[in-house]
Amino acid sequence: MPKMTYAVLLAALCVAPTYAADKEISRPKVYSDIVACRALADNAARLSCFDLAAKGLEDAAETRQIVILDQGEVRKTKRSLFGFSLPKIPFFGVDDEEQEEEFKQIEGELTGVQSIGNGKYQFTVKDAGVWQTTEASPLLLKNGKAYSIKRGALGSYMMVMNGRGIRVKRVN
Repeated sequence: MPKMTYAVLLAALCVAPTYAADKEISRPKVYSDIVACRALADNAARLSCFDLAAKGLEDAAETRQIVILDQGEVRKTKRSLFGFSLPKIPFFGVDDEEQEEEFKQIEGELTGVQSIGNGKYQFTVKDAGVWQTTEASPLLLKNGKAYSIKRGALGSYMMVMNGRGIRVKRVN
């Protein structure tokens, strides 16, 4: 029995470094070049290195080889993508917790509401696309009404208005 325990422990130790290596973030060369400059002890060499690396970063940004986003732009992008099923995108975070950190729900006022027949509606959500109800609604949807759309189970979404919910899906 102890041999089996050692085999399991050995397998776990071999897998752990491989799993940790997958979590490492790969950075663009222009970023690594700037960080490498900090290691230089000579002030003149360090300044020269920073100047060269900054020029490389500027060139890469101008030619769109890299894109620099601040946290506000990332939040705006996350909101605009709410309702879509997307793969893991690096600038949204490294792990699942960071990927799902924000926008489990969005709130606002309905705009562009139109009936699409059979008691269903289509409406626009500011910065988050066009949505439709997936079932006949007992609610009368009107422009300007406050709403909240929440993530549901298995990739579904629920719109709540006046304490009542209705299933919705993003169409654009």
